[in-house]
Amino acid sequence: MNLKLVFKVSAAILAINGIMALFLTTNFFEMAAFEVTPSLVTFGQFVGVTFLAMSLIAWKTPDLVIDALPGFGQVYAITQGMWAVIIIYHIAIGAAGGPTAIANAGISVVFSLLFFFYSRK
Repeated sequence: MNLKLVFKVSAAILAINGIMALFLTTNFFEMAAFEVTPSLVTFGQFVGVTFLAMSLIAWKTPDLVIDALPGFGQVYAITQGMWAVIIIYHIAIGAAGGPTAIANAGISVVFSLLFFFYSRK
């Protein structure tokens, strides 16, 4: 595995989350133990588009930055770590739960570590 592949796999996971949040919004949030309201569906669809945009950025980053890829990998390590911390916090206080929250927490931890490990020079 290399840093370019980590970006590509991360992009695929972001795309899956984006598609689920955009098109399967109610199911996506119910799996995270949220009470689904019309406002949450609207917000979830916005988040879905944001995940899809992040997916495109992650997919294209290795091709666009080339020599600066380790620096971008370090930034992605931090952002994945931030996602992991907030998801784990929400699980710990009972604000989120279920398979969506738990899986995304685990995935964020793994990607944070992968980006960190493969970004070292």
